[in-house]
Amino acid sequence: MVNLDGFKRNKKNTGYFMKRFLVSVLQYDVRSESIQNFKTLEKLFAVAGGRKSKFVVLPEMFASSFNYEEFEEFSKNSIEIIRFLQNIATKYNFYIVAGSLPIKNNRGDGYFNRSYLISSEGGVAGYYDKNHIFFQQNEDKHFCAGDKNPVFNTFFAPIGIQICFDIRFPENIREMVKKGIQILFVPAQFPSPRKEHWINLLKSRAIENQIYVVGANRIGKVNDELSYFGNSVIIDPYGDTLANGYEKEGVISEYIDLEFLEAYRKSFPVLKWLK
Repeated sequence: MVNLDGFKRNKKNTGYFMKRFLVSVLQYDVRSESIQNFKTLEKLFAVAGGRKSKFVVLPEMFASSFNYEEFEEFSKNSIEIIRFLQNIATKYNFYIVAGSLPIKNNRGDGYFNRSYLISSEGGVAGYYDKNHIFFQQNEDKHFCAGDKNPVFNTFFAPIGIQICFDIRFPENIREMVKKGIQILFVPAQFPSPRKEHWINLLKSRAIENQIYVVGANRIGKVNDELSYFGNSVIIDPYGDTLANGYEKEGVISEYIDLEFLEAYRKSFPVLKWLK
């Protein structure tokens, strides 16, 4: 087993320039009524901003949940929603991994489950469309799959995004690792009773790729058959859970330390076998 003693994180040291920075996840009960969601978001964004976070991550379908009857309206209003996020990003000077929104495809016969990356300067840095559409809760009847896995070169680190069910398919993530990502963000609505699947899948993606993995899951009960356990987590490249939101509403924050990532990869160079 590799000796990590030399790589212990010094939580008192916050001075690394672009090497050590705070990441926060907003965990809450995503309602089908958008007004309540945005009230909650404004409150939680303020907490993340007060902590000087550099990335803030939202759950999948953060504005509407899977309220299919309202998808048409949300798709039409996506510009206003993105503008809201742009204003928040510039106000607090952080990137936003904007969970996902339903965005109508060009054919008009379905929606992409799309996550936008908003820069700290308020620009839209890009987007990712969920590649693997879940076969329960009627997702496969409303969404069409994306086919690209972009790498986003942010000011702090190259990052990738996968959405919920995608985490069960490691091939796309490995391809992004080959292209240099150091952090994977995973917005989700991962339901009960599969909490152990969620935790173990995220840990596996972190360990096998030696990357930080940040999972943003929701909480709340939809009905007697569908509920969500939260457990938004921040996991380091060794597979240790640095922070866990369990089942409470709130902001989960922890430092990402790229010097630790680089030192660990150098000490235990499994990625050199990648082709």
